[in-house]
Amino acid sequence: MYRPLTRFGKAYLKPQLIANVNMSTKSEAHRPLADYSANIWEDLLTYFSKSQLGSTEALKEKHSTLKGAVKEAFMVSKVNPIENIKFIDALCRLGVSYHFEIDTIEQLGNLFDSLDINRLIQHDECDLYTVGLLFQVFRQFGFKVSPDVFEKFKGEDGKFKGDLVADASGILSLYEASQWNTHGEDIIDQALDFSSSLLKELSFESIPQHLAVRIKNALKHPYHKGISRIETRKYISYYAAEEKHDAVLLEFAKIDFNMLQRLHRQELACVTRWYDEMEIKSKVTYTRHRIAEGYLWSLGAYFEPQYSQARIKTAIALILFTILDDTYDAYGTVKELEIFTDAIQKWLPTPPNMIPESMKYVYRIMVDFYDKLEEELENEGRSGCGFHLKKALKTTANGYMQEAKWLKKDYTATFDEYMGNAVLSSGYYSLIAMTFAGMGDVANLDVFEWLSSNPKIRVASEMICRYTDDISSYEFERKREHVATGIDCYMKQFGVSKEQAVEGIKVLLSGAWKDMNQELMRPHSWPFPLLMRIFNLSRVIDVFYRYHDCYTHPEFLKEHIVSLFIEDIPI
Repeated sequence: MYRPLTRFGKAYLKPQLIANVNMSTKSEAHRPLADYSANIWEDLLTYFSKSQLGSTEALKEKHSTLKGAVKEAFMVSKVNPIENIKFIDALCRLGVSYHFEIDTIEQLGNLFDSLDINRLIQHDECDLYTVGLLFQVFRQFGFKVSPDVFEKFKGEDGKFKGDLVADASGILSLYEASQWNTHGEDIIDQALDFSSSLLKELSFESIPQHLAVRIKNALKHPYHKGISRIETRKYISYYAAEEKHDAVLLEFAKIDFNMLQRLHRQELACVTRWYDEMEIKSKVTYTRHRIAEGYLWSLGAYFEPQYSQARIKTAIALILFTILDDTYDAYGTVKELEIFTDAIQKWLPTPPNMIPESMKYVYRIMVDFYDKLEEELENEGRSGCGFHLKKALKTTANGYMQEAKWLKKDYTATFDEYMGNAVLSSGYYSLIAMTFAGMGDVANLDVFEWLSSNPKIRVASEMICRYTDDISSYEFERKREHVATGIDCYMKQFGVSKEQAVEGIKVLLSGAWKDMNQELMRPHSWPFPLLMRIFNLSRVIDVFYRYHDCYTHPEFLKEHIVSLFIEDIPI
């Protein structure tokens, strides 16, 4: 399962692309350069790229034995439906549910179809904590439990009972369950307001420390909107502090995390070697150098071992998307960008002459990467999928080009105009398509054609990306020459203040998350693993951009990089 990686470096690109590029000629053109933070992980990445990170052989036998024991406990839990679902929740939060995915979905499906869920939950033993947990586990796997299950916790006045405040675990469970709200579910909206207010006012001195830490982290980033690996690392410590934890399950989770961490380090080393061999730092000096952060983004899309090569390619694609974004946003002139965009639309085999050498280099490595990937997909029997990958990239470039034109004209679009283009310039069509490329046969030509048709879940993800980014990066972008943001455009169209514009966009953001949740509910028109890629990429946005533009300012991601790639879990 944890197979060694093939080396992923110069061999992936055509030899001529690693030739030196003459960077001595400097254009006199005015460029909207940005003062980006430096790469804060250079020493770490150098270490990863040159060191032998070791194998997991010593842990494999122990891991296999523990897995068998956990599987047996999982099967035993089926006797009691509620305990079974609680066990599934523990598997998910501890990051090991992927080992038992088929059994999990089959078991939840059987329970959902054969039981009266409402009657089960109305049982006296189903307190607030249990009802919240059952609600979120079923919805997490696409089974839409009715929101009416929470009616038992409301008083005659139609509001949630005030005495629930004494149950901190129950309130947290209600808060996490209410993240799965969809349109028209008023009781879940009430639950979210009620639970978040109580958690913010909670006296943490009166509850166990690990629960207090968990609540604080949940208020900062709900489990529903967190990156899976980050949430797993945190939950292992919470679970270890619980008096009634399953020691075998905990040990299995720790070993599994450490084994995956070694694999992830190897992948990050592969991406780093590619970056170094492409000499991007010296040849594309104007861009953000975000290797570890780009890899973390791809890890957020899928962390499981079978997606190892997909993560590497997605991380490289993210680096290329970053360079492309910065080329349009913080380097090229409108004339240069028009030539550059036209070349992308025509997919010229070589870059045009009337652009700077650095942009020519970007064009070469980008075209070669996509051509090579298309060839691989053809060899896999997925003919036509590479065409759609390129189509997505062209769409993104067109969105960037429109923003460059608006900037040149000093034009503030209406919010409607802005959002029509923001779907393109979010870049998430290109990124979603790239994650699909690593999904194997499940992502065939029909899937890519569906993705290109602007399905609701894709649009929801693009809106989440755009709205969250606009709010977090507003102040930084106003300090430099930058196109009007969504906040500026909202203020223009509706004649409101900045604060009112932010609140208005937050309402739209909430609606996009409800759309996302609804699209994850069964029955599905397309394979659930593909929908999960879109969902997971939306979760990355929430972590990267909810409070700061952490990708542009990488110091805000430092804690996560350390916990996922540097520090293993003591066993």
